[in-house]
Order: sequence, then C-alpha cells, then structure tokens
Amino acid sequence: MSQVPKTALVASGQEFSDSVPLGIARILRSDLAPAVMGILNITPDSFSGDGLLRSSERSGSSIFSMLKVAEGFLASGADWLDVGAESTRPGALPLTVEEERARLLPAVEALLREFPHALVSVDTRSAPLALEAFALGVRMLNDVSGKPRVDLWRSLGAFGAFDSVPSSGWIVLMHNGLSRLHKGSVEEGGASWQPTDASLSDLQSVLSRLRTLARACEEVGVARKKIILDAGLGFAKTLDQNLSLLGNWNEVSALGYPTLMGASRKSFLGSAVASVLSGGAGVSERLESGLAACAMAMDGGVRILRVHDVRETVRFVRALHAMRLGGTP
Repeated sequence: MSQVPKTALVASGQEFSDSVPLGIARILRSDLAPAVMGILNITPDSFSGDGLLRSSERSGSSIFSMLKVAEGFLASGADWLDVGAESTRPGALPLTVEEERARLLPAVEALLREFPHALVSVDTRSAPLALEAFALGVRMLNDVSGKPRVDLWRSLGAFGAFDSVPSSGWIVLMHNGLSRLHKGSVEEGGASWQPTDASLSDLQSVLSRLRTLARACEEVGVARKKIILDAGLGFAKTLDQNLSLLGNWNEVSALGYPTLMGASRKSFLGSAVASVLSGGAGVSERLESGLAACAMAMDGGVRILRVHDVRETVRFVRALHAMRLGGTP
C-alpha cells in the first residue's frame, strides 16, 4: 500500500517541521482549526458498524482493511488516527489482555510501518498494552476508564509524558461515571455503560472529576500540555447530560487543558433529533447531528474532534473555522 504523500504543513504563515506536525500544533494553538482524529475500530462488534475485524483476531484481511481506511482518512485530512481493539458499546464484554493484544499490536505495527509520519493514538484501558504501543511509536493514550492510573502515567514518562516539548507522551483523561456493569443491557445480554447514579454525570460532577484526574496526573510529573480532557459523551450519561456538556464545553476547556470531544455516531445524537425524525436517527443517519456537536464543541474551544466520518468533518471544521475566525483552516 502506498504511503500518503507528505505536504507542506503551513499554518498562520508558520511552517511546521517533522518535529512539530500540524496535528500537534492544532492541539496547542487556538488560532488553528481543531485536530480531526479518525477512529479505527479493530473489533467485530463496533456500535457504529465500522468494526474492521472480520475473521480471526490476527486476520491479514482485517489489517489490510484497516490500512485502506487509514489511507483514506489521511488523504482526507485526518490529523490523528485512533486505533482501538476493545468495543465499549453497551452490551460488549471486556477482552482479556491477551485477546486485546492479538488484535491491537499487529494493527499498530502495520499503521506505523505503512504511514511512518502519521500521528497515532491508542484507545485502550490496559496499562501493559498502552506501554507496548508507545514502545512501537504511538504518541497518545486515549484511556476511557475514567480512573486514576498513577503507575501507568509515571511509566509514560519514558515516552515523553513528562516533557513539555510537543512530540509524544500525550494522555487523554476521560470522564466515565462508573466502571462497566456486568448486568446491564437486557436486550444484548451483556455489560452496560449506563449510569446507576445520574448525579455522577451532571455538569459540575464531570468538571470536578476531570479536575481531580488532571491534577493527579500532573502530580506524578506529567507535563500540563500533555494532558487532554474528554468529558466522555455517551458514557454513563443521560441525553440531557450529554447535551448540557456540549452546550457548556467552554467550561470543560476552562479547566486549563486541551480538550477532546467524541460524539461521533453515538445514540444520543439520534435521540436529539427524535422530534424531527420519528423514532430518532439510526447510526447511518447521525452525520448532521455529529457535525452540529462539532460546532458546539468548537464554540467551547475544543482542540481534538474524534470522528468516524473524517472527510465530511474535515471539510466542515476547516470551513467553519475560516468563516468564524478568518484564520488558516
């Protein structure tokens, strides 16, 4: 598979070298459009129907499919690729470390081999796999656990997490109201991310929890610029809580760290348009509401948008940024 050609990276009249790619500059600079992160699910059971695992866990055809999708993402302007191997949809059961490793690491190796200049993030709750992925060349950990991971954070110092220089060692801390429940989704007979106590996910609780996680991360030595906060839309939150967080994203950004927003194709987007479309919008009909969520988060200062529909989102985000701020998209 051919590598996506590199182009000059220019923003606001300044060229970025290989040591500071534009995808990293977008995280740090509010005068640039936010970074767009493309989702690569190496799973057979993604909620959005985009799971790339088709047969055996080490299937060469699955890796080839992932590389084709990644190539398309990069050609469409994706700044980051976020690869994960464990589904977090309601009803999904957790993987063992061995199962996740067999899916995740061959995918990471293939991505970095085919696209050596790509910025790759790994979506995992496993500390051992996170460290193995960083050793391969991954630059960011996207951890949806919502828990303090002091030992893991400390270990990531070896990969640049303690260094304020924008190169590697980024850590996404997500709010998650609770751990996975093993008796939740009756319809799917498995685990659920639904809240047992809705007050854990109201706006002020989310802000307080994120503040606590970020401070704990800094206390072990992680550089402030390497900490990214994610309000965890769709994780143990009601429809109203998800919409409130989007409408008040400026308060998430006001915590003083770059923020990541991941609403793409999630069920609350379908529920949000239920009054327009009878019964709401299915997974394949959530692009418009997803772009609306991007616009809301951009108003609030978001720096990374994690999405499935990369081509459409890149076009929308760059155009909206140029129209609003008159800056380089």
